[in-house]
Amino acid sequence: MEKFPILIMSRHSVRQHPASSIGPTVIGPNIARLVAALLLALSLSTGLAGCASWQEQVSQFDLEDRVVQGAEFHHRVLTNTTGQLARQRHEPVRWHVYIEGDGQPVKFGGRPSPDPTPRSPLLLPVMAQDPQPALYLGRPCYFDTADPACHWARWTLERYSEATVASLATALQQQIGSHDELVLIGHSGGGTLAVLLAPRLAQTRAVITLAGNLDLGSWIQANEYSPLPACLDPQLQPPLPAQIRQWHIAGARDTVIKAEWIQAFAARQPGADVIVLEDADHNSPWADWLPAWLRTLDTAPAPSR
Repeated sequence: MEKFPILIMSRHSVRQHPASSIGPTVIGPNIARLVAALLLALSLSTGLAGCASWQEQVSQFDLEDRVVQGAEFHHRVLTNTTGQLARQRHEPVRWHVYIEGDGQPVKFGGRPSPDPTPRSPLLLPVMAQDPQPALYLGRPCYFDTADPACHWARWTLERYSEATVASLATALQQQIGSHDELVLIGHSGGGTLAVLLAPRLAQTRAVITLAGNLDLGSWIQANEYSPLPACLDPQLQPPLPAQIRQWHIAGARDTVIKAEWIQAFAARQPGADVIVLEDADHNSPWADWLPAWLRTLDTAPAPSR
């Protein structure tokens, strides 16, 4: 596999500086920036499965496909073959839980999209081919759940709301055993939700974000987007517990979420490391790089400090 140069910054070497972050678009007055961000969102997922839709990938990788009820919303949950076997054995396992980015929340011109589901999910093929037990946790109103609770505000102005996070937590708890452990993995807006979910789930051992949207306030201000008062901002939440290991991975060439913004968020986290991939942008080479990195990663929790 091709090797990608990286710069590793330990939790002790990160320095605090003005933070900002950005992710897929929010309805707002700056249409030029809105369209530019949309183009980036629509270019997601050129990795392991090319341009395959999520339905095609379910068939291709023989994934278990469930729609489960969360606290408020329906969620599609896909499980890889290793995870299916782990369930049959009824033994405690460590799950890799993947959460996709924001997909297509709005159309060109700023109007809400009728369906936010990404055309070709970036993390789904990574989950499917993960040698560890792994599941793909669908966000509310994504992946054709036919949920009557869905409305365009759910995937735009409320995409990181308390209702969204609580419903994801409930859905995930239904899919794992009481003695299982969790590693939460999220790209872009999925990284936002991974960080927000982590302290709600006692079984969380690690959080891994890829180009994570971790400071909503700075993102909105920098891009003149509409406020998101219904959303939870990771930067404004208490730091995660020290026993949860954190890896926040950024692309040096990412113009959507800049590396220094991720470093600033990680600086206030007690168990966080930052990795900057020199040749990475917002969407690549995550699908190629992540599987090899996960195989070599020691996800044991950091000692309490």
